[in-house]
Amino acid sequence: MTCYLARPQTMKRIFALLIGVMSCAAFAHAGEVRVEAAMMTSPDGKETTTFAADAPKLYATFKTKGAKDGDKIRGVWIADDVGDAAPPGTKIDEKTLNAEGDTEDGVFSLSKPTNGWPVGKYHVEIYVNDELATKLKFTITAAAKSKKHSDDEEESGD
Repeated sequence: MTCYLARPQTMKRIFALLIGVMSCAAFAHAGEVRVEAAMMTSPDGKETTTFAADAPKLYATFKTKGAKDGDKIRGVWIADDVGDAAPPGTKIDEKTLNAEGDTEDGVFSLSKPTNGWPVGKYHVEIYVNDELATKLKFTITAAAKSKKHSDDEEESGD
């Protein structure tokens, strides 16, 4: 019986080929699941990409196509540009759901902080089994002043 070792260059090629095949297999599974998502004012509400700083809750609703029982669907809320409130790219929260096949009414939500939402730009990323499936960008704007509050300021000269 004769035994020999492959040359280092040959081993590197085999290793690179093996890594490439494994990567393609991982992408193929992730690519099988499609996610459609939208930002909403409530789970059954109006689609929007702009919310007031006093919005009680933000909703990212989604539908999946091709999800299988046990797939992990994760929503990650991120602050992109909120001035001095947080550094760019700050993760606010995340939640993982276990899929039971496709869903028509998936929801990730985030409640308003005590002092309201910092004005700025945000996004939520939705992953399927750790592969990014979609990203939703949205903006928080200053809360509108009530008419009575605005009238009081004008009378007092503020």
